Amino acid sequence: MPSTLAADKQHAVEVHDRQAPEFDARYKELARDPYSSTFTYGRMKIEAMLAAEMATLAPGSKILDVGCGTGFNMVRLRDQGFDVSGVEPAESMRRRALDQKLNVIDGDSEQLPFADGTFDAVISVEVIRYLADPLKSIREMCRVLKPGGTAFITAAPALALNGYALINQVTARLPIPSFTKVKHTFVTEGSALRLMNDAGFAHAEVHGAFIGPWHVVARVAPSLVGQILRAAEKADDMVCDLPGVRNLANHMVLTGRR
Repeated sequence: MPSTLAADKQHAVEVHDRQAPEFDARYKELARDPYSSTFTYGRMKIEAMLAAEMATLAPGSKILDVGCGTGFNMVRLRDQGFDVSGVEPAESMRRRALDQKLNVIDGDSEQLPFADGTFDAVISVEVIRYLADPLKSIREMCRVLKPGGTAFITAAPALALNGYALINQVTARLPIPSFTKVKHTFVTEGSALRLMNDAGFAHAEVHGAFIGPWHVVARVAPSLVGQILRAAEKADDMVCDLPGVRNLANHMVLTGRR
């Protein structure tokens, strides 16, 4: 079993290594038109929540981005005056981040190469979904935080209306066109809170972001997705983070204070 889990994690790293150019293009599209796809819309909502959390930090605060990818969030945070470091195991992703003069090192989220209590905040966007046991990584994020430090972690909801938790049961095993063959781990509101509490956070919250089965619409009628997302946005913002309803969202955001 351990060798299988290690192989799954390594496969996820290799997939992201190949996808570095694709992520660069997606982030450029996010800046151009966040309503152009479900990816960019979902990231827009996550970015707004992240910005609200980071606004509580003092200028110059030390922030760690775990699984920083090409450095998209690191650049934004650096430009806001924060002292930002990143960990990224995928070489092509890491190289793009380094090209932007960012402080990024190779590393494993389950064994962060930093001393206890180093950072004022830790962020990790779309990382723990690729881990068979997210608790190990979340516990490490808690460990490297200073007392009172903030964590911002995204996760994949098990009950999302897009049905991806069920779809991934197939696509993780069989090569299907337009789907990436990689295994994901999914959480509920309750299991996410337990992860944060078991990791050692003194206070934890779970929030939903971006609700609706729009990924299906995007595959069937991609030309319509932009206007649908714009039309649904107000309702989305009103309901996606309601208790219970957040289980149905497309993204789950875990926040914690050490």
